[in-house]
Amino acid sequence: MASAGDDLVAKFQEFCTLAGSKDKTTMTSKASGKLVADCFDKGYKKYDVKSICDASVFPALKEKGKPHMVVNKGNVDKYISKTAHEIAKRKTKNTKIAADDPEVATIKDDLCSCISGGGPNVKVVKQSATGNVGGLTDASQYTGAHKERFDADGKGKGIEGRADIADNSGYVGNYKGEGSYGKK
Repeated sequence: MASAGDDLVAKFQEFCTLAGSKDKTTMTSKASGKLVADCFDKGYKKYDVKSICDASVFPALKEKGKPHMVVNKGNVDKYISKTAHEIAKRKTKNTKIAADDPEVATIKDDLCSCISGGGPNVKVVKQSATGNVGGLTDASQYTGAHKERFDADGKGKGIEGRADIADNSGYVGNYKGEGSYGKK
C-alpha cells in the first residue's frame, strides 16, 4: 500500500485554500467535496464517491466538535485508505471486506495517482467581448462626478472619491497663506 507523501499533502492543501479556508492545514467538507469531484469522480463515479466521503470518510476524520480535518500525513493517509476501503465495499458488494485486502490496496494506489496527477479544476473567467464591457470598465473614460472616484491608474480612491471630507484646519478653502500667521 502506498502511503501519503509530501506531494499528496501539498495537493490536499491546494484544495483547502481553494475552498475558502483561511488556513491551508485545515480541510472543510466543501474542500473535501471539491477534491472528490476533481480527482475521484472520473474513475469511481458509479460508486458514488462523493456521498461516501461526505457521509462516512470525512466525518470520521474531522476533529471532534469542529467542522474541519487537520491536513497532515497521517490524516491524508487515513482519508485515502478509508475512501479506498469504502469504494472496495461497494465494488465487491462485500460489506465485510478487510481493510488490508489486495482490492483495497489497488484502489488506494489508484486514488493516490488520481490525486497526484490532477489538481483543482479552476475555471478562468474572461472579460466579455460583447457589447461595451470594455468601455464600461475603463475608468479613464468616465465623466463628471464618477471620474473623481478613480485615480490615474483606474484604481478606486475609496471614501476620498465618494465623500467631501472637511479640512478642519480653521482656514477657508482658497486661503493661500496657511501656516504663515505669527511667523516673521
